[in-house]
Amino acid sequence: MDEITAQLHAAVADAPATRIDVEHLISAERRHRRHRSWAWSGIGVAAAVAAVAVVPALAAGGPPRASTLPAFGLPTASPSAPELLCAGVTPKASGPLPPLQSHDTVRARPTEAPGDGVARLTGALRDALPALLPSGVRIAPALKGCSEPQFTYHPSYRQYTVDGTVRRGKEHGLFLLQVSPTATESAVPDCRRAFARGNCEVIDYPDGSAAVVSSMVEGPGQRQLWVMLLRPDGTSVLAVTNNFRNEVVGKQMQSSKTADELLLTVEQLAAIARAPGLTVYP
Repeated sequence: MDEITAQLHAAVADAPATRIDVEHLISAERRHRRHRSWAWSGIGVAAAVAAVAVVPALAAGGPPRASTLPAFGLPTASPSAPELLCAGVTPKASGPLPPLQSHDTVRARPTEAPGDGVARLTGALRDALPALLPSGVRIAPALKGCSEPQFTYHPSYRQYTVDGTVRRGKEHGLFLLQVSPTATESAVPDCRRAFARGNCEVIDYPDGSAAVVSSMVEGPGQRQLWVMLLRPDGTSVLAVTNNFRNEVVGKQMQSSKTADELLLTVEQLAAIARAPGLTVYP
């Protein structure tokens, strides 16, 4: 796994049980390297990742800023099946489990079995990606034994996650996708808790969904994009990508580019978050 991915997840696992400040999340991955890792259960699966908490990094209140992006030709998702899975469904902790998150959600929490949800969401994502990724770009999964992305379910955070790397030739960057019920306090899109509040906008879509889109500059030519999509059915989808990695040199954290440019644009990242079938309320 790309080191920045592991650092990002480790930092997020320290977040409070009821909300995440993604701005703190991104900076914390450069400061906190102490958190325990997770070993994913399944056939031959071991990935040093921890899950991002279920609550979107948004706060209710204040009028959203609306804009429009070009329309996308989103493919129709087809049914998935358990045989699509190449790894285990849920993570197995190497230490004590985080507390179960019990915040309110805008709709009653879904009752779908995690195994069914993982298979369904995995099928929907794999169906959508060929039409949404640029030519030559692919998503390499972090899960060992998998050649294509697969969701996993974290029972403490009650969310589905794809962790991996976006790649084109030797160029690469972080790819993170999470699907979860929308928290009541996060039902209104707002830039005040985006990880880069000075570079943020709210985008409204014709289907009633809205996305908080933000980006940050890590260093010369180094950027990270963040999209939090709120679907009208009560589902939140978080998508993150970048073109750099952090590593410790001596006693200091240093960043370096892993691609000349981001391999996914804001529009492409938002289109992935909007892919049909990426919902916890099928």
